[in-house]
Amino acid sequence: MRRRSLLAVTLIALLTAGTSIVTTTDRGPVLAADPITEAKARQAELQSTLAAQKQQLADLESAAHELDAALDVATAELADVTAEYDHVAGLLVQVRDQIAVIVDRLAQLHADIDALDAQLTAVAADIELQNGELAERQALLQDHVRSAYEQSQTSLLEIILSADSFDEASAQVGYLMTISEQDEQLADDIRAIQDELRIKRHSLAEGRQELRTARRAAQVEQANLEARQADLTEMEARLAELKTAADQKRAEQEAALNATLGAKADVQAAYEANARAAQAQEQLVQQLIAQEAERQRQIEEARQREAERRAQEQLQQQKAQATSASGFRWPEAATRITQEWGPTSFGLEPPYTYGGTYYSHFHAGLDMAGGCGTPVLAAKVGVVVASGQPLSPFDSGYGVVIDHGDGVQTWYWHISPQVVVYPGQAVLSGQVVGYEASTGFSTGCHLHFAVNDHGVWENPRNYLP
Repeated sequence: MRRRSLLAVTLIALLTAGTSIVTTTDRGPVLAADPITEAKARQAELQSTLAAQKQQLADLESAAHELDAALDVATAELADVTAEYDHVAGLLVQVRDQIAVIVDRLAQLHADIDALDAQLTAVAADIELQNGELAERQALLQDHVRSAYEQSQTSLLEIILSADSFDEASAQVGYLMTISEQDEQLADDIRAIQDELRIKRHSLAEGRQELRTARRAAQVEQANLEARQADLTEMEARLAELKTAADQKRAEQEAALNATLGAKADVQAAYEANARAAQAQEQLVQQLIAQEAERQRQIEEARQREAERRAQEQLQQQKAQATSASGFRWPEAATRITQEWGPTSFGLEPPYTYGGTYYSHFHAGLDMAGGCGTPVLAAKVGVVVASGQPLSPFDSGYGVVIDHGDGVQTWYWHISPQVVVYPGQAVLSGQVVGYEASTGFSTGCHLHFAVNDHGVWENPRNYLP
Protein backbone atom coordinates (compact mmCIF):
# COMPACT_ATOMS: atom_id res chain seq x y z
CA MET A 1 0.00 0.00 0.00
CA ARG A 2 1.17 3.59 -0.58
CA ARG A 3 1.81 5.36 2.71
CA ARG A 4 2.58 8.87 1.47
CA SER A 5 -0.80 10.58 1.71
CA LEU A 6 0.01 12.19 5.10
CA LEU A 7 3.16 13.67 3.55
CA ALA A 8 1.16 15.33 0.77
CA VAL A 9 -1.57 16.53 3.17
CA THR A 10 1.02 18.06 5.51
CA LEU A 11 2.77 19.90 2.67
CA ILE A 12 -0.54 21.42 1.65
CA ALA A 13 -1.24 22.33 5.29
CA LEU A 14 2.11 24.07 5.48
CA LEU A 15 1.13 26.27 2.53
CA THR A 16 -2.54 26.96 3.33
CA ALA A 17 -3.03 26.88 7.12
CA GLY A 18 -5.02 29.94 8.10
CA THR A 19 -3.56 30.80 11.44
CA SER A 20 -2.75 34.24 12.74
CA ILE A 21 -0.29 36.56 11.04
CA VAL A 22 2.62 38.47 12.46
CA THR A 23 0.51 41.41 13.57
CA THR A 24 -1.34 39.26 16.14
CA THR A 25 1.74 39.06 18.36
CA ASP A 26 1.72 41.42 21.31
CA ARG A 27 4.35 44.02 20.56
CA GLY A 28 4.62 45.21 24.14
CA PRO A 29 5.28 48.84 24.99
CA VAL A 30 6.74 50.94 22.18
CA LEU A 31 9.67 53.17 22.87
CA ALA A 32 8.62 56.50 21.41
CA ALA A 33 12.19 57.66 21.46
CA ASP A 34 13.42 54.94 19.00
CA PRO A 35 10.55 53.50 16.83
CA ILE A 36 12.78 52.96 13.77
CA THR A 37 15.20 50.79 15.70
CA GLU A 38 12.35 48.69 17.02
CA ALA A 39 10.79 48.28 13.56
CA LYS A 40 14.09 47.25 12.03
CA ALA A 41 14.69 44.71 14.79
CA ARG A 42 11.28 43.15 14.31
CA GLN A 43 11.72 43.14 10.52
CA ALA A 44 15.08 41.40 10.86
CA GLU A 45 13.54 38.81 13.23
CA LEU A 46 10.67 38.15 10.81
CA GLN A 47 12.99 37.82 7.81
CA SER A 48 15.12 35.34 9.75
CA THR A 49 12.04 33.32 10.65
CA LEU A 50 10.77 33.35 7.06
CA ALA A 51 14.16 32.30 5.70
CA ALA A 52 14.37 29.41 8.14
CA GLN A 53 10.80 28.34 7.36
CA LYS A 54 11.40 28.52 3.61
CA GLN A 55 14.52 26.39 3.88
CA GLN A 56 12.68 23.90 6.07
CA LEU A 57 9.86 23.61 3.54
CA ALA A 58 12.33 23.25 0.68
CA ASP A 59 14.19 20.48 2.52
CA LEU A 60 10.92 18.73 3.33
CA GLU A 61 9.68 18.93 -0.24
CA SER A 62 13.01 17.64 -1.54
CA ALA A 63 12.91 14.72 0.88
CA ALA A 64 9.34 13.93 -0.18
CA HIS A 65 10.29 13.95 -3.88
CA GLU A 66 13.25 11.68 -3.21
CA LEU A 67 11.06 9.22 -1.31
CA ASP A 68 8.48 9.28 -4.10
CA ALA A 69 11.12 8.67 -6.75
CA ALA A 70 12.76 5.83 -4.80
CA LEU A 71 9.45 4.11 -4.15
CA ASP A 72 8.23 4.54 -7.74
CA VAL A 73 11.46 3.07 -9.13
CA ALA A 74 11.43 0.15 -6.70
CA THR A 75 7.74 -0.53 -7.38
CA ALA A 76 8.13 -0.45 -11.18
CA GLU A 77 11.25 -2.62 -11.18
CA LEU A 78 9.70 -5.10 -8.75
CA ALA A 79 6.55 -5.30 -10.91
CA ASP A 80 8.65 -6.03 -14.00
CA VAL A 81 10.81 -8.64 -12.29
CA THR A 82 7.81 -10.21 -10.54
CA ALA A 83 5.89 -10.44 -13.80
CA GLU A 84 8.84 -12.08 -15.55
CA TYR A 85 9.38 -14.39 -12.56
CA ASP A 86 5.72 -15.45 -12.61
CA HIS A 87 5.88 -15.95 -16.38
CA VAL A 88 9.00 -18.15 -16.20
CA ALA A 89 7.57 -20.02 -13.21
CA GLY A 90 4.41 -20.73 -15.23
CA LEU A 91 6.47 -21.95 -18.18
CA LEU A 92 8.47 -24.11 -15.78
CA VAL A 93 5.29 -25.80 -14.58
CA GLN A 94 4.28 -26.45 -18.19
CA VAL A 95 7.68 -27.95 -19.03
CA ARG A 96 7.53 -30.17 -15.96
CA ASP A 97 4.06 -31.33 -16.97
CA GLN A 98 5.31 -32.03 -20.49
CA ILE A 99 8.23 -34.02 -19.13
CA ALA A 100 5.87 -36.08 -16.97
CA VAL A 101 3.63 -36.78 -19.98
CA ILE A 102 6.61 -37.75 -22.15
CA VAL A 103 8.06 -39.99 -19.44
CA ASP A 104 4.71 -41.78 -19.03
CA ARG A 105 4.26 -42.08 -22.77
CA LEU A 106 7.82 -43.34 -23.24
CA ALA A 107 7.36 -45.92 -20.48
CA GLN A 108 4.13 -47.12 -22.08
CA LEU A 109 5.82 -47.24 -25.47
CA HIS A 110 8.68 -49.35 -24.11
CA ALA A 111 6.14 -51.65 -22.44
CA ASP A 112 4.27 -52.01 -25.75
CA ILE A 113 7.55 -52.72 -27.54
CA ASP A 114 8.47 -55.42 -25.01
CA ALA A 115 5.01 -56.98 -25.25
CA LEU A 116 5.06 -56.94 -29.07
CA ASP A 117 8.58 -58.35 -29.09
CA ALA A 118 7.45 -61.20 -26.83
CA GLN A 119 4.45 -61.90 -29.05
CA LEU A 120 6.59 -61.94 -32.18
CA THR A 121 9.06 -64.28 -30.48
CA ALA A 122 6.18 -66.63 -29.62
CA VAL A 123 4.84 -66.46 -33.21
CA ALA A 124 8.29 -67.21 -34.61
CA ALA A 125 8.59 -70.19 -32.25
CA ASP A 126 5.16 -71.46 -33.34
CA ILE A 127 6.17 -71.12 -36.99
CA GLU A 128 9.35 -73.08 -36.37
CA LEU A 129 7.43 -75.76 -34.49
CA GLN A 130 4.76 -76.03 -37.19
CA ASN A 131 7.41 -76.14 -39.90
CA GLY A 132 8.77 -79.29 -38.23
CA GLU A 133 5.28 -80.72 -37.88
CA LEU A 134 4.55 -79.95 -41.54
CA ALA A 135 7.76 -81.64 -42.64
CA GLU A 136 6.87 -84.75 -40.62
CA ARG A 137 3.37 -84.94 -42.05
CA GLN A 138 4.62 -84.36 -45.58
CA ALA A 139 7.20 -87.16 -45.17
CA LEU A 140 4.52 -89.50 -43.76
CA LEU A 141 2.16 -88.72 -46.63
CA GLN A 142 4.96 -89.32 -49.12
CA ASP A 143 5.64 -92.75 -47.58
CA HIS A 144 1.95 -93.62 -47.68
CA VAL A 145 1.67 -92.56 -51.30
CA ARG A 146 4.75 -94.55 -52.24
CA SER A 147 3.43 -97.67 -50.41
CA ALA A 148 -0.02 -97.30 -51.95
CA TYR A 149 1.52 -96.99 -55.37
CA GLU A 150 3.57 -100.12 -54.90
CA GLN A 151 0.59 -102.05 -53.61
CA SER A 152 -1.59 -100.79 -56.42
CA GLN A 153 0.62 -102.72 -58.82
CA THR A 154 -1.24 -105.83 -57.62
CA SER A 155 -4.82 -105.90 -58.83
CA LEU A 156 -7.72 -106.52 -56.51
CA LEU A 157 -8.58 -109.65 -58.51
CA GLU A 158 -5.15 -111.08 -57.85
CA ILE A 159 -5.58 -110.36 -54.12
CA ILE A 160 -8.90 -112.18 -54.12
CA LEU A 161 -7.65 -115.19 -56.11
CA SER A 162 -4.47 -115.57 -54.10
CA ALA A 163 -6.22 -115.40 -50.73
CA ASP A 164 -6.92 -118.64 -48.82
CA SER A 165 -10.44 -117.45 -48.07
CA PHE A 166 -12.87 -114.71 -48.92
CA ASP A 167 -12.53 -113.26 -45.44
CA GLU A 168 -8.80 -112.87 -45.90
CA ALA A 169 -9.29 -111.21 -49.31
CA SER A 170 -11.84 -108.80 -47.82
CA ALA A 171 -9.43 -107.82 -45.02
CA GLN A 172 -6.64 -107.03 -47.49
CA VAL A 173 -8.92 -104.95 -49.72
CA GLY A 174 -10.30 -103.12 -46.65
CA TYR A 175 -6.77 -102.35 -45.50
CA LEU A 176 -6.00 -100.71 -48.83
CA MET A 177 -9.16 -98.61 -48.62
CA THR A 178 -8.33 -97.54 -45.03
CA ILE A 179 -4.89 -96.33 -46.00
CA SER A 180 -6.44 -94.17 -48.70
CA GLU A 181 -8.76 -92.41 -46.19
CA GLN A 182 -5.87 -91.79 -43.76
CA ASP A 183 -3.84 -90.25 -46.56
CA GLU A 184 -6.73 -87.96 -47.43
CA GLN A 185 -6.98 -86.81 -43.81
CA LEU A 186 -3.23 -86.35 -43.69
CA ALA A 187 -3.33 -84.21 -46.81
CA ASP A 188 -6.09 -82.05 -45.24
CA ASP A 189 -3.94 -81.57 -42.14
CA ILE A 190 -1.00 -80.52 -44.27
CA ARG A 191 -3.11 -77.94 -46.12
CA ALA A 192 -4.45 -76.57 -42.83
CA ILE A 193 -0.94 -76.26 -41.39
CA GLN A 194 0.25 -74.51 -44.56
CA ASP A 195 -2.65 -72.02 -44.37
CA GLU A 196 -1.97 -71.33 -40.69
CA LEU A 197 1.73 -70.87 -41.42
CA ARG A 198 0.97 -68.33 -44.18
CA ILE A 199 -1.18 -66.32 -41.74
CA LYS A 200 1.44 -66.45 -39.01
CA ARG A 201 4.25 -65.49 -41.37
CA HIS A 202 2.18 -62.49 -42.54
CA SER A 203 1.43 -61.51 -38.94
CA LEU A 204 5.11 -61.87 -38.08
CA ALA A 205 6.11 -59.58 -40.95
CA GLU A 206 3.51 -56.97 -39.99
CA GLY A 207 4.51 -57.23 -36.34
CA ARG A 208 8.16 -56.68 -37.14
CA GLN A 209 7.23 -53.59 -39.16
CA GLU A 210 5.17 -52.27 -36.24
CA LEU A 211 8.05 -53.02 -33.90
CA ARG A 212 10.43 -50.97 -36.06
CA THR A 213 7.89 -48.11 -36.12
CA ALA A 214 7.48 -48.27 -32.34
CA ARG A 215 11.22 -48.19 -31.80
CA ARG A 216 11.57 -45.16 -34.06
CA ALA A 217 8.76 -43.46 -32.10
CA ALA A 218 10.57 -44.30 -28.87
CA GLN A 219 13.70 -42.61 -30.24
CA VAL A 220 11.68 -39.50 -31.10
CA GLU A 221 10.08 -39.44 -27.63
CA GLN A 222 13.49 -39.90 -26.03
CA ALA A 223 14.81 -36.92 -28.01
CA ASN A 224 11.78 -34.86 -26.93
CA LEU A 225 12.39 -35.84 -23.32
CA GLU A 226 16.03 -34.79 -23.50
CA ALA A 227 15.06 -31.46 -25.11
CA ARG A 228 12.44 -30.74 -22.42
CA GLN A 229 14.89 -31.69 -19.69
CA ALA A 230 17.40 -29.24 -21.18
CA ASP A 231 14.67 -26.56 -21.21
CA LEU A 232 13.86 -27.39 -17.60
CA THR A 233 17.49 -27.00 -16.54
CA GLU A 234 17.76 -23.65 -18.33
CA MET A 235 14.48 -22.35 -16.88
CA GLU A 236 15.36 -23.46 -13.36
CA ALA A 237 18.60 -21.47 -13.63
CA ARG A 238 16.70 -18.47 -15.02
CA LEU A 239 14.06 -18.77 -12.29
CA ALA A 240 16.75 -18.75 -9.60
CA GLU A 241 18.24 -15.57 -11.11
CA LEU A 242 14.83 -13.91 -11.26
CA LYS A 243 14.06 -14.88 -7.67
CA THR A 244 17.30 -13.28 -6.53
CA ALA A 245 16.48 -10.14 -8.52
CA ALA A 246 12.90 -10.08 -7.20
CA ASP A 247 14.11 -10.46 -3.62
CA GLN A 248 16.50 -7.55 -4.13
CA LYS A 249 13.82 -5.33 -5.66
CA ARG A 250 11.35 -6.32 -2.95
CA ALA A 251 13.92 -5.31 -0.31
CA GLU A 252 14.36 -1.93 -2.05
CA GLN A 253 10.60 -1.40 -2.14
CA GLU A 254 10.24 -2.33 1.51
CA ALA A 255 13.11 -0.03 2.46
CA ALA A 256 11.33 2.80 0.68
CA LEU A 257 8.07 1.92 2.42
CA ASN A 258 9.78 1.89 5.81
CA ALA A 259 11.40 5.21 4.95
CA THR A 260 7.94 6.73 4.51
CA LEU A 261 7.15 5.77 8.09
CA GLY A 262 10.20 7.71 9.27
CA ALA A 263 9.28 10.58 7.01
CA LYS A 264 5.89 10.91 8.66
CA ALA A 265 7.57 11.62 11.99
CA ASP A 266 9.68 14.30 10.29
CA VAL A 267 6.57 15.80 8.73
CA GLN A 268 4.85 16.00 12.11
CA ALA A 269 7.84 17.78 13.64
CA ALA A 270 7.89 20.23 10.74
CA TYR A 271 4.16 20.83 11.17
CA GLU A 272 4.59 21.67 14.86
CA ALA A 273 7.46 24.03 14.04
CA ASN A 274 5.27 25.70 11.47
CA ALA A 275 2.53 26.21 14.06
CA ARG A 276 5.00 28.03 16.28
CA ALA A 277 5.88 30.27 13.35
CA ALA A 278 2.23 30.97 12.47
CA GLN A 279 2.76 34.75 12.49
CA ALA A 280 4.96 34.42 9.38
CA GLN A 281 2.50 32.35 7.30
CA GLU A 282 0.66 35.27 5.72
CA GLN A 283 3.93 36.75 4.50
CA LEU A 284 4.89 33.31 3.14
CA VAL A 285 1.65 33.08 1.19
CA GLN A 286 2.27 36.48 -0.32
CA GLN A 287 5.77 35.46 -1.22
CA LEU A 288 4.47 32.31 -2.96
CA ILE A 289 1.96 34.39 -4.88
CA ALA A 290 4.83 36.54 -6.09
CA GLN A 291 6.58 33.46 -7.43
CA GLU A 292 4.11 33.18 -10.32
CA ALA A 293 6.68 32.18 -12.92
CA GLU A 294 7.96 29.29 -10.82
CA ARG A 295 4.47 28.04 -10.10
CA GLN A 296 3.56 28.27 -13.77
CA ARG A 297 6.49 26.02 -14.56
CA GLN A 298 5.32 23.58 -11.93
CA ILE A 299 1.80 23.66 -13.36
CA GLU A 300 3.14 22.80 -16.79
CA GLU A 301 5.11 19.94 -15.28
CA ALA A 302 1.98 18.75 -13.49
CA ARG A 303 0.03 18.83 -16.76
CA GLN A 304 2.74 16.77 -18.43
CA ARG A 305 2.66 14.25 -15.58
CA GLU A 306 -1.11 14.14 -15.85
CA ALA A 307 -0.91 13.37 -19.58
CA GLU A 308 1.61 10.62 -18.89
CA ARG A 309 -0.58 9.28 -16.09
CA ARG A 310 -3.61 9.14 -18.38
CA ALA A 311 -1.63 7.30 -21.04
CA GLN A 312 -0.48 4.84 -18.40
CA GLU A 313 -4.04 4.45 -17.17
CA GLN A 314 -5.22 3.59 -20.68
CA LEU A 315 -2.62 0.82 -20.87
CA GLN A 316 -3.59 -0.40 -17.42
CA GLN A 317 -7.29 -0.32 -18.37
CA GLN A 318 -6.57 -2.57 -21.34
CA LYS A 319 -4.73 -4.91 -19.00
CA ALA A 320 -7.44 -4.73 -16.34
CA GLN A 321 -10.17 -5.66 -18.83
CA ALA A 322 -8.34 -8.84 -19.78
CA THR A 323 -9.49 -12.12 -18.24
CA SER A 324 -7.23 -14.96 -17.09
CA ALA A 325 -7.72 -18.63 -18.01
CA SER A 326 -9.46 -19.15 -14.66
CA GLY A 327 -11.88 -16.27 -15.32
CA PHE A 328 -10.33 -13.56 -13.11
CA ARG A 329 -9.83 -9.89 -14.04
CA TRP A 330 -8.08 -7.01 -12.25
CA PRO A 331 -10.28 -5.40 -9.58
CA GLU A 332 -9.39 -1.86 -10.68
CA ALA A 333 -9.45 -0.56 -14.23
CA ALA A 334 -6.30 1.57 -13.92
CA THR A 335 -3.95 1.07 -11.03
CA ARG A 336 -0.37 0.56 -9.91
CA ILE A 337 0.92 -2.01 -7.47
CA THR A 338 2.32 -0.41 -4.34
CA GLN A 339 3.12 -3.56 -2.34
CA GLU A 340 3.50 -7.14 -3.50
CA TRP A 341 2.18 -10.30 -1.85
CA GLY A 342 4.45 -12.41 0.34
CA PRO A 343 7.06 -12.23 3.14
CA THR A 344 8.21 -8.70 3.91
CA SER A 345 10.38 -6.71 6.26
CA PHE A 346 7.72 -4.00 6.50
CA GLY A 347 7.13 -3.68 10.24
CA LEU A 348 3.34 -3.08 10.12
CA GLU A 349 2.49 -6.43 8.49
CA PRO A 350 1.33 -9.28 10.82
CA PRO A 351 2.93 -12.77 11.04
CA TYR A 352 1.70 -15.65 8.88
CA THR A 353 2.65 -19.27 8.18
CA TYR A 354 2.67 -20.11 4.47
CA GLY A 355 3.70 -23.44 2.95
CA GLY A 356 4.74 -24.68 6.40
CA THR A 357 7.12 -21.74 6.95
CA TYR A 358 6.52 -19.10 9.61
CA TYR A 359 7.12 -15.46 8.64
CA SER A 360 7.19 -12.69 11.24
CA HIS A 361 5.84 -10.19 8.69
CA PHE A 362 3.72 -11.29 5.72
CA HIS A 363 1.63 -9.26 3.29
CA ALA A 364 -1.30 -11.53 2.36
CA GLY A 365 -2.50 -9.65 -0.72
CA LEU A 366 -1.70 -7.09 -3.43
CA ASP A 367 -1.92 -3.38 -2.60
CA MET A 368 -2.89 -1.21 -5.54
CA ALA A 369 -3.48 2.54 -5.75
CA GLY A 370 -5.78 4.02 -8.34
CA GLY A 371 -6.69 7.08 -6.30
CA CYS A 372 -9.39 7.87 -3.74
CA GLY A 373 -12.84 7.06 -5.13
CA THR A 374 -11.58 4.67 -7.81
CA PRO A 375 -14.32 2.06 -8.50
CA VAL A 376 -13.49 -1.39 -7.12
CA LEU A 377 -14.69 -4.18 -9.41
CA ALA A 378 -15.57 -7.82 -8.78
CA ALA A 379 -12.65 -9.91 -10.06
CA LYS A 380 -14.96 -12.77 -11.11
CA VAL A 381 -18.62 -13.76 -11.05
CA GLY A 382 -19.70 -14.86 -7.57
CA VAL A 383 -21.90 -14.23 -4.53
CA VAL A 384 -21.22 -11.60 -1.84
CA VAL A 385 -20.78 -13.31 1.54
CA ALA A 386 -19.73 -10.27 3.62
CA SER A 387 -19.75 -6.48 3.30
CA GLY A 388 -19.53 -3.38 5.46
CA GLN A 389 -17.25 -3.94 8.48
CA PRO A 390 -17.03 -7.76 8.73
CA LEU A 391 -14.00 -7.65 11.11
CA SER A 392 -15.45 -5.11 13.56
CA PRO A 393 -14.54 -4.41 16.35
CA PHE A 394 -11.04 -5.72 15.65
CA ASP A 395 -10.69 -3.85 12.35
CA SER A 396 -12.73 -0.75 11.54
CA GLY A 397 -11.97 -1.07 7.84
CA TYR A 398 -14.73 -1.47 5.28
CA GLY A 399 -14.55 -4.37 2.85
CA VAL A 400 -16.33 -6.90 0.66
CA VAL A 401 -15.84 -10.68 0.47
CA ILE A 402 -17.01 -12.59 -2.63
CA ASP A 403 -17.30 -16.38 -2.88
CA HIS A 404 -16.51 -17.70 -6.39
CA GLY A 405 -17.10 -21.39 -5.64
CA ASP A 406 -14.60 -24.25 -5.50
CA GLY A 407 -13.26 -22.88 -2.19
CA VAL A 408 -12.01 -19.57 -3.67
CA GLN A 409 -12.81 -16.17 -2.14
CA THR A 410 -11.65 -12.66 -3.05
CA TRP A 411 -11.32 -9.88 -0.43
CA TYR A 412 -11.51 -6.13 -1.16
CA TRP A 413 -10.38 -4.01 1.79
CA HIS A 414 -9.96 -0.36 2.91
CA ILE A 415 -12.88 0.70 0.67
CA SER A 416 -15.21 3.59 1.45
CA PRO A 417 -18.03 3.26 4.03
CA GLN A 418 -20.56 3.51 1.22
CA VAL A 419 -22.08 -0.01 1.06
CA VAL A 420 -22.66 -0.96 -2.59
CA VAL A 421 -23.35 -4.70 -2.39
CA TYR A 422 -24.91 -6.88 0.30
CA PRO A 423 -24.47 -10.49 1.51
CA GLY A 424 -26.36 -12.93 -0.66
CA GLN A 425 -26.17 -10.68 -3.73
CA ALA A 426 -24.89 -12.28 -6.94
CA VAL A 427 -22.32 -10.12 -8.77
CA LEU A 428 -20.89 -10.24 -12.27
CA SER A 429 -17.26 -9.94 -13.28
CA GLY A 430 -16.39 -6.23 -13.47
CA GLN A 431 -19.40 -5.11 -11.41
CA VAL A 432 -18.72 -2.24 -8.99
CA VAL A 433 -18.60 -3.52 -5.38
CA GLY A 434 -17.13 -0.43 -3.68
CA TYR A 435 -14.80 2.55 -3.99
CA GLU A 436 -11.14 2.89 -3.07
CA ALA A 437 -10.58 4.68 0.24
CA SER A 438 -8.42 4.56 3.37
CA THR A 439 -10.58 2.92 6.06
CA GLY A 440 -9.23 0.72 8.83
CA PHE A 441 -5.49 0.22 9.31
CA SER A 442 -4.42 2.36 6.36
CA THR A 443 -2.41 5.54 5.90
CA GLY A 444 -3.60 6.40 2.40
CA CYS A 445 -6.16 5.54 -0.28
CA HIS A 446 -5.52 2.13 -1.79
CA LEU A 447 -7.17 -1.25 -2.32
CA HIS A 448 -5.92 -4.34 -0.51
CA PHE A 449 -6.92 -7.21 -2.84
CA ALA A 450 -6.50 -10.77 -1.52
CA VAL A 451 -7.33 -14.29 -2.74
CA ASN A 452 -8.13 -17.03 -0.20
CA ASP A 453 -8.07 -20.52 -1.72
CA HIS A 454 -9.35 -23.22 0.66
CA GLY A 455 -8.23 -21.23 3.70
CA VAL A 456 -4.81 -20.19 2.34
CA TRP A 457 -3.87 -16.61 1.34
CA GLU A 458 -2.43 -17.19 -2.12
CA ASN A 459 -0.61 -14.81 -4.48
CA PRO A 460 -3.34 -12.97 -6.44
CA ARG A 461 -1.00 -12.72 -9.47
CA ASN A 462 -1.45 -16.51 -9.93
CA TYR A 463 -5.15 -15.88 -10.62
CA LEU A 464 -5.05 -12.57 -12.51
CA PRO A 465 -4.34 -12.18 -16.25
